[in-house]
Amino acid sequence: MDKSLTYATLALSLVMFVRMFTYRRGDATFRRDVSIMAALIMACCGATVIYILAGELVVPVKAWPMVLLLAVLTASLMRCGGNLSKVLRHPYGWDGRERRR
Repeated sequence: MDKSLTYATLALSLVMFVRMFTYRRGDATFRRDVSIMAALIMACCGATVIYILAGELVVPVKAWPMVLLLAVLTASLMRCGGNLSKVLRHPYGWDGRERRR
């Protein structure tokens, strides 16, 4: 059985966990909802790493779209310096002000 997707998932989850764990807020605004999502993502990545290392999780070949999605999310998170709110932000900065009038 080919375990390349399992190893890719392990590496991507580990990179994402470490990047989010080492994120420093600096001047960024605290948002509780984003912080909760970041904590949940970190918990899921940490659990994935633990399950793979324990041999309890083997990613099947048919799960390649999930691994690709994980790779895109990891790349986006790395590009944004670990700031999850920048990953989730609308690309044109829309905040809905024109709808509040």
